Amino acid sequence: MITQNKAILNWKEFFMNENLLTDAYKFRDWNQQDLEIPEKETLIKDLTRTRNDDPYFKKESTQRYLMLLATFYCQQNSVNYQQGMLEVVAPFLVMKNRDFPIYKCYAYFNSFMNKYFPKVLEWNILKGQKQLAHVLSAIQFCEILLKYHCADFYNRILKLDDFNLSMVVTPLIMTLFAKGTSIQLVFLIFDEYMRRHNPNYIFFMVTALFMSQKQEILSIEDSEELFTYLNKKLKQIQYESDVQRLFERADEIYSQTPASYEQLIASTSFNDKSVLSVEDITELTNLSQSYYSQCLFIEVSEMKSLLGKSQKQPQKNLQLQLLDIRKVKKPKLSEFLPKQCITKKPDGNQHTCLITDSNQTLDDAMKIANQLIFDGVKHVSILKGGFQSLQFSIKQQKDCSIM
Repeated sequence: MITQNKAILNWKEFFMNENLLTDAYKFRDWNQQDLEIPEKETLIKDLTRTRNDDPYFKKESTQRYLMLLATFYCQQNSVNYQQGMLEVVAPFLVMKNRDFPIYKCYAYFNSFMNKYFPKVLEWNILKGQKQLAHVLSAIQFCEILLKYHCADFYNRILKLDDFNLSMVVTPLIMTLFAKGTSIQLVFLIFDEYMRRHNPNYIFFMVTALFMSQKQEILSIEDSEELFTYLNKKLKQIQYESDVQRLFERADEIYSQTPASYEQLIASTSFNDKSVLSVEDITELTNLSQSYYSQCLFIEVSEMKSLLGKSQKQPQKNLQLQLLDIRKVKKPKLSEFLPKQCITKKPDGNQHTCLITDSNQTLDDAMKIANQLIFDGVKHVSILKGGFQSLQFSIKQQKDCSIM
């Protein structure tokens, strides 16, 4: 188990940079007079809602420190306070002791947020309306991963009336599993998360949580009972072993996910720390309306390693099979690839990538992909650029052909 003092020592390697001392001194020298921030009313309400079963967090002095940490962070980073944010602040405040004063707590918290959640709490103005563009896109990234790895489960929750996946996913993302979890286990979760050195790992954690309870979820036939379970009983992290299993499952899912998934995230401005343009914000908010939110698209640059033909050590523990859905199947895939790389009937045990041609619209490909997903077939994807991109890639790599 990770204690507060151990966390201080362990996390120093993650947070140590040229800004850490500067941030600490800024907080130390702050006069603490100006406490005005957008959504201050929500912050004040959260003070009494955050860990209200813990005597330490009921103290007036503790709530004062929480307010100061959250307020200064919002002011310095030009973000609005969001409900539940104190759940992320809390473990950093608990670090406070005689040798680790409050201003160092702030420096650690600020460094953590800027490294792993640079824009999640930032409101964006688009067409005159406030948008949490990063939260909206984060929900879509979770949906893509759930569809890919757990089609039968995804279909089950789609049948629920008045249920939106965001109701379950948003609190997990916004608090990084901290809400409702003991402080000691939150230290462990944060520690394991940072050791992956990957902000996107939160999506694999969310998917792992759903998949770890998939059988129980699928066994619930009553929609109202399932709705209650997903909203109130899904996250059951009570012991250190629960955290270990969560990350073991997340690691497994990560190794079984094509790198194209994170390439999609990188192609957006999700992890961009700079000021976003209107185009960037529009792209994030419109992700749910694009083809890329409906199915995983495989980059042709990844195809060689996924087909097991790369001489390099594979980064992912998976192999792909191609399903030819072209209307005219000429030239044949077998002219380019070994037969074991081609399938006629995907069963979900293999990773299946649909190959289209230039005469087909993405609507056609999406219909086939969605039907497979609806039938419960997992690990379904579409090759970006279709057969033409695959053929061109092979011709460009004659000296290191994927054949």
